[in-house]
Amino acid sequence: MIGANTALSSEEREYFERTVETLENEVFVDRLGEDHFRDLDDNEESREDWEEYVKRMGSYDFAGITVPEAHNGAGETYVQTVLAEQAVGYCGTIVHACQTSLTQHVGRTMYEHGNDHVKESYLEPMLDGELIVSQAYTEPSSGTDLAHLDTTAEKEGDAWVVNGQKRFIDFARYGDFYFLPARTSGSDGDREGVSLLVVDGDADGIEILEDQSDWHGFRGTGAAWMEFDDVRVPEANLVGEEGTAWSYITDELNLEHLTVARYCLGASQKALEIAANYTDNRIVNERAISDYQSVNHQVAEMATKLDAAYLLNTRAARMMDEGGLSTGRMESAMAKWYGNDLAHEIADTCIQLLGGIGTTTSYPIERIQRDVRAGRFLGGASGVMKSVVQHDTYEVLDDDEFDGEYVGNEVEGVPWRKADARPPSASPDD
Repeated sequence: MIGANTALSSEEREYFERTVETLENEVFVDRLGEDHFRDLDDNEESREDWEEYVKRMGSYDFAGITVPEAHNGAGETYVQTVLAEQAVGYCGTIVHACQTSLTQHVGRTMYEHGNDHVKESYLEPMLDGELIVSQAYTEPSSGTDLAHLDTTAEKEGDAWVVNGQKRFIDFARYGDFYFLPARTSGSDGDREGVSLLVVDGDADGIEILEDQSDWHGFRGTGAAWMEFDDVRVPEANLVGEEGTAWSYITDELNLEHLTVARYCLGASQKALEIAANYTDNRIVNERAISDYQSVNHQVAEMATKLDAAYLLNTRAARMMDEGGLSTGRMESAMAKWYGNDLAHEIADTCIQLLGGIGTTTSYPIERIQRDVRAGRFLGGASGVMKSVVQHDTYEVLDDDEFDGEYVGNEVEGVPWRKADARPPSASPDD
């Protein structure tokens, strides 16, 4: 927040400040410092880098924040979850925040629906910083439309046999396990019949078909197009009940909407901070360019919009704390599309304020701008979020007393008043 953060309690504000301090002084130091950030952007990261990162995050209880301490989580709130993600985006990169975000929503789903084996073998080690998680959702023929996924899992004895392809899978090369939806029954397009499986990263039959790490931004995850060819998954690795994972997935995405938006906003705030300081020190015609209204009004607009986005995000997270993961789908979608579109707008505007130097690696703004662009489709594209919002908005705004029969015939009645309302009489002077 740029202005006073009245949406947070004093304890929550202190939590955010402690998180930033820990990240800056304990996590993003030494081998995970600025050189590491550049290595990620150049796709020169290593498995050892990610192992060290998840180890540090686990040791400071930043993984699976809402999962109870008995399962190695922090036992905290969804509000603290989004605050931590904001801090990671601000102090590190959104790629770091993405890996930690996976422990939040995947971890919560494992906790709520996983059996003892899933919790003991995957959830608890992941939250302790021992395992790297990869979420294998997107397919060549289906991204947002998970009901039409082509990956199947058939039961053979005491195992599930998985076949299909997944693409744009972050941490594909480093994942110790994949959190993977597959169709176990039903027909294409059915929401029933989708199941969630935990697939070991070293299982036989997994092949990387194409490296997909050289993206516009959001680099360093070892993203790839993958094939699962008769991959055997133990029966105990099924998460929840067979064929009922649709609600698990939509609940999980509800939280992911908030974490993705929040860490992109955190990164954009870093860009705004740099731009504000740069314009305050850059002299043109014997004046700091921050004195020019065309510049300072842009900073004012970005600060105001950023605060609005944070408030939307915090509202949705607090609703989850009060009602659970399935609460506030409209509010979560609002926070997602507005926050992610704004993060990119802010980063791009900050480049404009710096001018040519803003496009160079002298400042991290150009990387932030490329990175946050991915946020506009990660976890649900902005257009999809708007569709969710419009659907619920029409339901909220629906007025039983609005009489549609008068629409286009307002001389007979006024639709928005009451069904029997008459228009005002014409004045004799008309």
